[in-house]
Amino acid sequence: VPLLDMLKFYSRFEISDETGDPLTDHDMTQIHYSRITSLQKAAFAKFPDLREFSLANVASVDTREALMKHFGPLSPEKLRAIATYLNLVPPADSEDVEDWLRVDREFLLELLVSRHERRASQLQALNEMPLYPTEEIIWNENIVPSEYFSGEGCLALPKLNLQFLTLHDYLLRNFNLFRLESTYEIRQDIEDAVSRLSPWKAEDGNIFYGGWARMAQPIINFAVVEVAKPNIGEKRPSRVRADVTVNLSVRNEIKAEWENLRKHDVCFLITVRPTFSIGTKYNHREPFVPQVGLTYVRGCEIEGMLDQNGRVIEEGPEPKPQLPGEKRTFRVWLDCNQYCTDMDLASQGKEDVYETFNILMRRKPKENNFKAVLETIRELMNTECVVPDWLHDIILGYGDPGAAHYSRMPNEIETMDFNDTFLDLDHLRASFPDHEIRVQTDDPRKLVPPFKLTFDEVDSKKRAPDSDDTKSSKIITVTPHIIPSRGPYLFNEPKKNAIPFTPTQVEAIRAGMQPGLTLVVGPPGTGKTDVAVQIISNLYHNFPAQRHSL
Repeated sequence: VPLLDMLKFYSRFEISDETGDPLTDHDMTQIHYSRITSLQKAAFAKFPDLREFSLANVASVDTREALMKHFGPLSPEKLRAIATYLNLVPPADSEDVEDWLRVDREFLLELLVSRHERRASQLQALNEMPLYPTEEIIWNENIVPSEYFSGEGCLALPKLNLQFLTLHDYLLRNFNLFRLESTYEIRQDIEDAVSRLSPWKAEDGNIFYGGWARMAQPIINFAVVEVAKPNIGEKRPSRVRADVTVNLSVRNEIKAEWENLRKHDVCFLITVRPTFSIGTKYNHREPFVPQVGLTYVRGCEIEGMLDQNGRVIEEGPEPKPQLPGEKRTFRVWLDCNQYCTDMDLASQGKEDVYETFNILMRRKPKENNFKAVLETIRELMNTECVVPDWLHDIILGYGDPGAAHYSRMPNEIETMDFNDTFLDLDHLRASFPDHEIRVQTDDPRKLVPPFKLTFDEVDSKKRAPDSDDTKSSKIITVTPHIIPSRGPYLFNEPKKNAIPFTPTQVEAIRAGMQPGLTLVVGPPGTGKTDVAVQIISNLYHNFPAQRHSL
C-alpha cells in the first residue's frame, strides 16, 4: 500500500506533462475544473441519465464519494461510452477494441473517478502535517525499518536521486527523508530511556518504576492550559500550551540539566501501560512496545520553567532563581496540527491522549534540532522560488553541471581586489603559473600587497565570446594600492593573512569571489576553512554595501 500511494502521488505530481514546468495550486485547480466541467458537458450532451450530475456545481460532485454515487449504478456499456467520448479509451472502430471490450466495469469506474476526483494540495497537506512523530510512525517497520531489517522486501522510502522534478520535489524528498532519519534516532532514545525507567504494573494497578533514567522522568501532573483560536482560514488552533510537572529527586548535576532546558528545546510526552508485574526482566531481543505497554508518544517544545508564582522564567544574563523542593513545572507548546487531529478522534469516542501521559523525555541538545530543520524546509516550500535561474537546473540535476562555474557566467568580473591574499609579488607570480604577470609600477617599494588584479581574458571573452584564442589574453595586470589607515595606533591595524596559499587554493578564492557556484572540497587539514575566511574577507572589501550569506 505505501508503494502504491507513492506511485499515485507522483502520477499526480504538480508538474506539466508537456513542458515540465512546476504548477502552482491555482494551476492544478484550473486543470481539475476543466476536467470535471468537460465531464459534465459530455454527460449533459450525450447521457440524459446523468442530468442531475451535469447541472450540479463542481464542489458538490468532485469528491470520490459523490462521483461513485453518480457513476456507480451505470452499466459497463454506458461507462465505456463515457470514457470513449472523453478519449480515455480507444473508440469502437479501433484495432484494440477487442481488448477494451474485455475491460471490467471496476476498471472503467476507477478510471473515471480517479481522473476527476478532487485532489488535496501537496502544500496544504504538508502544512497540516504534524512535525513530531507519533507511536504509529516510530514503530512502523514499513516507514522506519529497524536495524534488524532483512532487506528482502521493498520499502516505500523516499530516495534522494540525482534528478528531481521540481524544486518542490527536491525539498519534499529532503523533508521526508530527514523526518524519517530523525524518527529512527528518536525511537532509539525512547527505547533506551523508557527501558532504563523499567515501568512495571503494581498490585494496585498503578505504575511502579523499577529504575531511573537520566533523560526521562515520570510525570506527576499534566494539564493543557491554553488552546488559542484558529487563524483565519485554518482549522487548527493557533497555539496550544500545557504544563508538565516532574519530581527531580536526582543528583544535583542531572537536576541542573533538567532545570537548564532552554526555550525551543524539544521533549517527548509518553504514555506507558505496562502489563508485566514487578521484577519481570525485559528481553531486548523482543519487540519493545508490547513489553513496556507503550501507548502514545507526542512531541512538545519547551517555553520555559515556571517560578513559584506560575510565571515562565525568562532567559537572560542574570542567573535563574533557586526554587525550593524537587517539583519542577515546565510550560510547553504542543503541535497544533497533532492536537487538532487528536481532539477530532476524541470527539468521535476515542480516548483523550492528553489525559494519559506519564513520562517526560528529553534529548541531547546537539541531536535535537530536527523540528527546526523541518520547519525551515516547510517554510521554504511555502515561499516563492528564490533560487537563481543559473542554479535552478543544477540543483534539479538537469543541463550542464559546469554551467554555474564563474568562467561560464555572463557577469564575470574583470578587476578584483584580492586584498591581503598574496604575501608578496613572488607569491602572486607563483599562484598563477599559466599567466603573464604585468605590474603598473617599477618601484619595488610600491610592489607590496594589497593587490588589485585585472584579468585580460575576461575582457577578451566579453569582446569576442566565440573566440578560442585565449593564449594572448592570459595576462594579469597587477595594481598595488594603499588601504586607508584606521587609526594612529598599532591595535587599529587589522590582522593580515600570513598563509602562503597554493595555486589551487588561490583558484578557489578567485572562484568564491566571482558570481556563480563554488564548491570547495578536501580532506581535513587542506585549508578549507582558511580559504573560506579569505573569500569572506575579500567579498567584504570588494562589495562592502552588499549582504552575503555562506
